[in-house]
Amino acid sequence: MRIYILSLFLFFGLMVAPVSASDVGSVKNIDGRAWITRGEEQLPATPGLRLMVLDILKTDVDGAMGIILRDDTIISMGPSSQMVLSEFIFQPEEKHMGMLTKFLKGTFTYISGVMAKLDPESVKIETPEGMVAIRGTHFLVKVE
Repeated sequence: MRIYILSLFLFFGLMVAPVSASDVGSVKNIDGRAWITRGEEQLPATPGLRLMVLDILKTDVDGAMGIILRDDTIISMGPSSQMVLSEFIFQPEEKHMGMLTKFLKGTFTYISGVMAKLDPESVKIETPEGMVAIRGTHFLVKVE
């Protein structure tokens, strides 16, 4: 009986770990057209859609999208914007954190979450012109 229970814990633990490890956050709201490119798949952005590491988020000329990450970071994208969620690790119990977000083009509003408060050095925003170091909690970026 003890081996059976241990086997169940291991089985379910292995099933849950990969999903939660790649889950970054979710789409909060959409205005106009927006979509997520995940590998070869292009998904229409809808409120509640779960976001994964390496997702490419895009808005159309009439689009806007708001997302919330697992650490309560909030990112708003304006029209004709594109970004990549390159890296996201949030395990504060183990003090293991890191985020790399690439703002490729468009306008973005960023409001930092728990990760930037606990370990500001672990949060990086990259643009085609350079890297933004997070020292505050709120900023606006326009990338052309």
